[in-house]
Amino acid sequence: MGEISATYDMAKNLTHVKATGNMTADDFHRWMVTYYEGDITLLTLWDLTEADILELSTDDVKEIAQRTRKIASDARQGGKSALVFNNTFHFGMGRMFEAYSELADMPFEFRAFQSFDDAKAWLGI
Repeated sequence: MGEISATYDMAKNLTHVKATGNMTADDFHRWMVTYYEGDITLLTLWDLTEADILELSTDDVKEIAQRTRKIASDARQGGKSALVFNNTFHFGMGRMFEAYSELADMPFEFRAFQSFDDAKAWLGI
């Protein structure tokens, strides 16, 4: 079971999310439920460099996207979520999540990156 924590920079309308440990689809779902019940920002920067997502299947990735869409608030309409990974396999899973998010018709965009500099540039921060 993994852990997810968040810090907020309301001046930048940004939530910095850090995931660590062996992540499951339920870990992501629980965090999303909590996040959308509280303070939400237009931008999120996910640090997944210390997360292990090797046990997630392609069906899990699809389910995470679908469940996120069901929970996602239109308050994030036009927002962006950058996902930063530190290895090629995890990055590939992130790209798959991008595709499933598009199919789920998310009100905001996801993009996977292998560097924080690129992610921050895309977010405009």
